[in-house]
Amino acid sequence: MNDGLSIRRFNLIDEPWIPCVLDDGGFKELSLRDVFREARRIRMISGDLPQQDIPLVRLLVAILFRAYCDTEASRVQMLALWKHLWDNQAFDMDVLEDYFDEFHDRFYLLDSRHPFYQVPNLTYSGKKEYDPIGEMIADVPKSEKFLFSLRSPEYLDSVDFAQAARWVVFLQAYDTAGIKTPVVGNTHINKGKVYAPKGVAGTGWLGVLGPVTVEGANLVQSLLLNWCLYDTRNNTTELFGNADDLPPWELDESPGFDLRMRTSFTGPVDALTFQSRRLRLVPNADNDRIIGIVNCYGDVIAPYNTDECEKMTAWRISVPQQKKLGLSTAPFMPVTHDAGKSLWRGLASLLEVGDADLRPGVIRWIEELQRKGCLAQGEHPLSKFSIRAQGMTYGTQSSVYETGIDDVVQLPVVFARKDYPAINAVVEIITNTSKAVDVVLVGYVHNLRAAAGDRASGKRAQASSEKIKEHAYAQLDELFRDRLAGFTPDKDYESYRRAWHDDAHRILLAIGREYLADSDVSAFDEHDVGRMGTMSAARARQLFWGGLNKTLGKISDHKEGA
Repeated sequence: MNDGLSIRRFNLIDEPWIPCVLDDGGFKELSLRDVFREARRIRMISGDLPQQDIPLVRLLVAILFRAYCDTEASRVQMLALWKHLWDNQAFDMDVLEDYFDEFHDRFYLLDSRHPFYQVPNLTYSGKKEYDPIGEMIADVPKSEKFLFSLRSPEYLDSVDFAQAARWVVFLQAYDTAGIKTPVVGNTHINKGKVYAPKGVAGTGWLGVLGPVTVEGANLVQSLLLNWCLYDTRNNTTELFGNADDLPPWELDESPGFDLRMRTSFTGPVDALTFQSRRLRLVPNADNDRIIGIVNCYGDVIAPYNTDECEKMTAWRISVPQQKKLGLSTAPFMPVTHDAGKSLWRGLASLLEVGDADLRPGVIRWIEELQRKGCLAQGEHPLSKFSIRAQGMTYGTQSSVYETGIDDVVQLPVVFARKDYPAINAVVEIITNTSKAVDVVLVGYVHNLRAAAGDRASGKRAQASSEKIKEHAYAQLDELFRDRLAGFTPDKDYESYRRAWHDDAHRILLAIGREYLADSDVSAFDEHDVGRMGTMSAARARQLFWGGLNKTLGKISDHKEGA
């Protein structure tokens, strides 16, 4: 085994490894130094897998926190700094260069003392030297399932340093739970194995969240919009200028080899760079490629009530978790994404304010920037922004990746303001449309099948319902995205809401006509369906029309021809 004692290879500050889409449509890998230098002409980060993007953005935001850290700064000074960078659409490279110079030796991918995001000298107990490199790449299936992968197994003997660096950042964020091989120094071994700790995040930290970021026109804007310097909802937790809130590369001592239970974050930087795994990359004999990885549990933390430091997820109040955990009050739990739903269908948790403001901190930060006049003045006013949701879903006790989530919705910037009346209108439209699809349209399909004598139930009926729902939401998707982006303050939100309801109504009527035309239901078929009496195609249509009218309201040109 190559112990790496003399290796100091591939410094992330200087070597290109972050994949960027440029404003001219080109694609280029850049070093950390060049990402900040060229941020104005970078449209977005675009990794090997979309789910690499948010972990990389979080890393960049953490660097901003540390490079600009000022323990004496007031909120007025914080905003002045923020607006100076926004107005210039550029970062102060003297500040960043000083920071990179100070911690240059902590950004080597391979190093005997401080390998980036890794633990030096980490070794497995027993005979196994390391896991193959495919174990760290999320879209690589097990060998027996390679038939269904777009990757070829012959190209997975090794990866270059740039790819390895990206996957290390991804693993710390999204690694699967399940059984791990023990490493020397781990004290949580049970019958020769290490199991996911109970009651805390067994996956990487982002695996238990519903990760969201906000995006502007370029990377300067995106990073600044996600750089929450303070939180108006909390006056006690220090975000910017917290001297104790250190990333792993600034720590003099290694975290060690053992699993470590944590009860809280020291600050946003700790959350942004949380080391949920003990990792070590294994290079080949020539030290120019990565051929394997050693991977075991690292820092673990329960996700509840971590909203003071974690700003990139929405929250919910959970009474069941209060009882389960034996807490005196109901805790805040992160709102996770549903892989089967478009982002616009879950906008209520991101935009709506109830008794408690549980929106993501990054949304509240944009609201504060508007309130302070930072976004409407100067040469770069912000009229729209995008919410980007990403994540991974897991199967079999979170031990395998199931699917990835990546969705973007563009909104007028006023949607970050909790007092914007259009938010209630949007939530109402989404709620009503969901009811129209899930209840009215599905009921129509069920009634038509019953009229034809189809008495399918259980999984077969559920599959039919899911198919029509999936089709309906796909048809509604473009409408909702366009309507959301166009709901600007100059619109009369009552008339806009009404027109939006009408558009959704028309689409669902068309789907109903299409389904009836393609089905084998005869106009003369009718069957007794029990409590509802005799069902026919004509009666099913009447119930469908009435249900849509009740849920979405009547439309002026509604024709009785669905």
